[in-house]
Amino acid sequence: MKGCLESIFIVLLGCAAAGYILWHAFQNPEPVLAPAPEVQRELDLLKRQFQMPEIYRERLAGQQISEAQLSQRIATALAEQAEIESRIPAVDEAAVRRWYDANREKLRIPPLWHAAHVFLTRHEKSKPNREAEIRAIHRQITSGALTFEQAAARFSEDERTKALGGDLGWFSAERMPEDLIAAVRDLRPGELGKPVLTGLGWHIFRVIETRPSRLPEFEEVKAEIHALLDLQAREAVLKPNQR
Repeated sequence: MKGCLESIFIVLLGCAAAGYILWHAFQNPEPVLAPAPEVQRELDLLKRQFQMPEIYRERLAGQQISEAQLSQRIATALAEQAEIESRIPAVDEAAVRRWYDANREKLRIPPLWHAAHVFLTRHEKSKPNREAEIRAIHRQITSGALTFEQAAARFSEDERTKALGGDLGWFSAERMPEDLIAAVRDLRPGELGKPVLTGLGWHIFRVIETRPSRLPEFEEVKAEIHALLDLQAREAVLKPNQR
């Protein structure tokens, strides 16, 4: 409904007037009934888009339309939208379940990793080779001289994660570069990896948790599937009306 009304408002009020015309010159001289509550709500929403009431009145004047005429056009748009809505078939849970059963594999959740890292960039021109640095940090962690979190706070050059102990959060292979995924894929939860070079730079990874790939339960995705089927039903009804 909102999209339909917005298109009407753009047509009615989108063009600025070449000059301002007095608002009262375009008042409908005939007595008019008060707008229905739903029309008044939409009219009030429109008015709130303007910083000052005078600007709203100037726009109406520039379009040579009275508020009563605008209310009537809103009422017509609402009636048309209601008629379209009445032709949109309701999506029941049985239809949602059928779609779920036929498309479960498309909904598969990929493997997920929760990991942290200590990071040294490879793009520091004054330090073209940082392998010695990263290995020295790794030795401090493995010897117990520093905890992983302390090493991340002191040495990591990933500003987004260093204050979080290097925590990268949960991620999938779709969200991270392939060489980074290769570095964490075989680490067990709690395991500290050896220094590894990726396209971004040097890392020391520690995997916190992992989640294997799985198919979601129906209840997890029911709302999203319902929204998808409802959208498809609406498009099937609306497209013929948009020709």
